[in-house]
Amino acid sequence: MSYSSNVKIEITKKLPPTKLECLAELFGMFESKNAIFENKIEIKIENSTFAKRLYSLIKNVSSLKTGIKYSVSKKFMEHNVYTITVYQQKGIRDFINSLKFSYLDILQNEEIYKGYIRGVFISCGYIKDPKKEYSLDLFLDNEALADKVYNLLFSKKKKVSKTKKKNKVLVYLRNSEDIMDILVLMDALQHFFAYEETTIIKNLKNKTIREMNWEVANETKTLNTGNSQIKMIKYIGEKIGLNNLSPVLEEAAFFRLNNPESSLQELADMIKISKSGIRNRFRRIEEIYNSLLEEEKRK
Repeated sequence: MSYSSNVKIEITKKLPPTKLECLAELFGMFESKNAIFENKIEIKIENSTFAKRLYSLIKNVSSLKTGIKYSVSKKFMEHNVYTITVYQQKGIRDFINSLKFSYLDILQNEEIYKGYIRGVFISCGYIKDPKKEYSLDLFLDNEALADKVYNLLFSKKKKVSKTKKKNKVLVYLRNSEDIMDILVLMDALQHFFAYEETTIIKNLKNKTIREMNWEVANETKTLNTGNSQIKMIKYIGEKIGLNNLSPVLEEAAFFRLNNPESSLQELADMIKISKSGIRNRFRRIEEIYNSLLEEEKRK
């Protein structure tokens, strides 16, 4: 079973605590599947656990006659299909009206928002194992609904994005903190804590790798600097002799020749001067080196 299915199973283990939240979750599921008609509700689900969840929610908030039919899809890859229907009957219109929350209702009421997002996720959401990638996707059938879900998440300060993927509109999150917020919102607390632990471990590992790379880069830079300075010093020695340098430059040159892998700070500590002081000495050595090269070219 996939990571996403396990998250959904945890979510479906308990019913929402209030009738309002139940209705909001039903609305999220029905709306994302275009299941609400003028005088009936009909939705097709390919997972028995989620079909039972939906049926339980309906029975929890309504006494309307509801049917559930099992069949096998005739698609190339066969799936079990559960069709749940709330038939046309007395009270159906009132029930449908009780489900139709406005955008502002969802945005401004935390209970409704919580139930609605949970319902949308159960019916068309997918979340990847954080060990592989930080990813929560909602595959929606039409642009209007995708815009609505996108704006809801954006209004809650989530780093949400939207794109088209085949015949669906994809609303997605790639930020681990936002995904963990949604897990808490949907009452998937076991997966939240596991997700958080994985995120912490990955962050520590990435930090360690960055620090190692930084150290390697610094060591490489130090070696390159040292090799370049030794090259200049040897050239000066061949052309005019190091004893013709000023005492302070000669001192710096010999310390570098004897300590090819040392950093500028380490050389400065050996000579007992500042880092800027040793840098200035090597700058002057470089100027002498460049002058000698120019003279060589003019010959």
